[in-house]
Amino acid sequence: MSGLCAWLRAEVRRAPLLYAVLLVIAVSFAAYGNSLQGGFHYDDSHHIVRNPFVRDLAYVPQFFTDPDLFSALPGHRMYRPVVMTSYALNYSWGGYRPLFWRLTALALHAFGAVGVLLTFRLLIRTFHNIPSGTATGAGLVAALFLALHPVFSETVNYASARSGLLATGFVLWALYLHLRAEQASRPWLRVAGWTLSLLCFLTALGSKEIAIVYPALLLAVVCLRGGGAAWRAVLPAACVALLYLGARHLLLNNAVIDFTAHARSVQHAEPGSGASRPVLFNLYTQARVLLMYLGLFAVPMGLTVDRYVRVSETPFEPGVLLGAATVCVMLVMAWRLRKTRPLTSLGLVWFLVALAPTSSIIPLNVIMNEHRLYLPGVGLAFVVADTWGHLRVGGVAARWARFALPAAACLLLASTWVRNTDWRDSQRLWAAAVEVSPRSHVAWNSLGVERRDGGDFEGAAEAFHKCLALQPYSWNATFNLGTLHLWRGRESGDQALLAEARKWLARSLEVRPDATRSRWFLAETLWAQGHKEESRAAFGRLACESSRLFEMTRFPLARMEIDRGRLDGAEAYYREALHARNDPVAAHLGLAEVARLRGDRGGARQRALDAALARPHSPEPHTYLARLEPGTPRAVRHLFEAERRGFMPSPEERARILHGVAE
Repeated sequence: MSGLCAWLRAEVRRAPLLYAVLLVIAVSFAAYGNSLQGGFHYDDSHHIVRNPFVRDLAYVPQFFTDPDLFSALPGHRMYRPVVMTSYALNYSWGGYRPLFWRLTALALHAFGAVGVLLTFRLLIRTFHNIPSGTATGAGLVAALFLALHPVFSETVNYASARSGLLATGFVLWALYLHLRAEQASRPWLRVAGWTLSLLCFLTALGSKEIAIVYPALLLAVVCLRGGGAAWRAVLPAACVALLYLGARHLLLNNAVIDFTAHARSVQHAEPGSGASRPVLFNLYTQARVLLMYLGLFAVPMGLTVDRYVRVSETPFEPGVLLGAATVCVMLVMAWRLRKTRPLTSLGLVWFLVALAPTSSIIPLNVIMNEHRLYLPGVGLAFVVADTWGHLRVGGVAARWARFALPAAACLLLASTWVRNTDWRDSQRLWAAAVEVSPRSHVAWNSLGVERRDGGDFEGAAEAFHKCLALQPYSWNATFNLGTLHLWRGRESGDQALLAEARKWLARSLEVRPDATRSRWFLAETLWAQGHKEESRAAFGRLACESSRLFEMTRFPLARMEIDRGRLDGAEAYYREALHARNDPVAAHLGLAEVARLRGDRGGARQRALDAALARPHSPEPHTYLARLEPGTPRAVRHLFEAERRGFMPSPEERARILHGVAE
């Protein structure tokens, strides 16, 4: 055993950087080893699971030109083509099987942690003339902070937060490559390094808007290092940032936020939304939020996917004053330490600059979110690593630091594992959220959604009503109560439930008159109540609003034709949807159903096979084929293929398919 230990020590001394990188990768995966079966949560539903555009790599070029493809819901426009491309690649590798998505998230987490290691190691050698091994040890501390701290668990466990993983990782690698290029001895190496750095920055911008802070972070590094005109080093990155903002303006009609339009919208906004907070109120509130964020880093307890935060309306609240004072103290410390502790100074500036876009004057819908801390947390990782390096100088502090590091790492690892358990199941995640923050109406509404999807309709209604008690003008709760009563009424044929559905959906339109989803489900409620012409007219009005809605309305209008026995009309609607090419699976399966109703089972089978060819990783065509011919070898094979792609039948449905009980 002693010989093995001696060999390991010799190996580590021979290649400390290589083994540090391997350790960081191993720890990044180990910290989330109990989360590999975690599924999809919250916004993942419309960003990923129900988004037909991530199921086909043919849409990748359109991700760079059409922000409407970001979500399955109309109006949820964002320009994040790189993260959308990563979703499409994930789906092509393994459909919606959670393991593939979790491994991708962990790989990106390790990618960012290794970026922290290399960047901090290079920075500390730039600012201080210290041995390579010592620099590697300090970089390892910074990387382990990012890899292990439980406050980052939301970013790693939440599939829709992958944008933060990508943006942070590529910002770090952009900075590392820029610094390496400056140290290159040959001109072509410098040009290649700077080019790769700018490409990494551009990739980060395509992942999430937060990457826009990179030029400011680079400027901070250059200013702390000194020795030349800072603007020359930052100018190329600043030009890339301006080009990105120009592209956003062309595609989204705004580069950042239209403050004039926001000021007009405050008077008519839904209470509790970002639009209901004036800019100054948001700034006051974020001063308090900054203190909460720092508290979570210091004591990572009470982590939650959503937290109630009261809006501050005056700058003279104690919490606002204390938050502002904290920012001032951090800035003063950064200035005072710029020469003696430049990395601590950089870390403080990094934290504040990276947090500014989401926690300052821009009123986002959610006041406080833990996944916003991933990029700012790199700054605190620098502060921790620099402080640890100074403690190791000698004496009692050095011995304390040597033992404190593994103890802290084990504590953070255990805390992250505990937090990961909440992310295994969506209902458990939101139950934990209402326990930590019982005044969060968002958490109660989301818990209601999960209970509804789990079949607990009474529990869902109770959660939605608790949401309304906290936020009487919540569109989400009124809308969800409407759809809950609609589904129950449609299944049971109970007209009283359908009347309740109509009442709640009408109330949701009072809160948000332009809500497309409320109008859509109100049209479906009218059809379920027997008001068929009113329903058709409502869907017709929706179809006139956009090409996307025109395509989407083809499906309910086709089902209405089937209900009326007009199969030719249904076929025409499905062919119109197929011509749009956005959701060929649903269109082909609709045509398959029309063929089945005509008695043409061979034609139905062929249409379902066409759907499978259109989207090979989609489970729906194989599910349809398994149900089409129950009890046959074909049904068994298609059931197997559907399950491989993420379909999870109930025991009753499995028995129907395997034993030949047709639906």
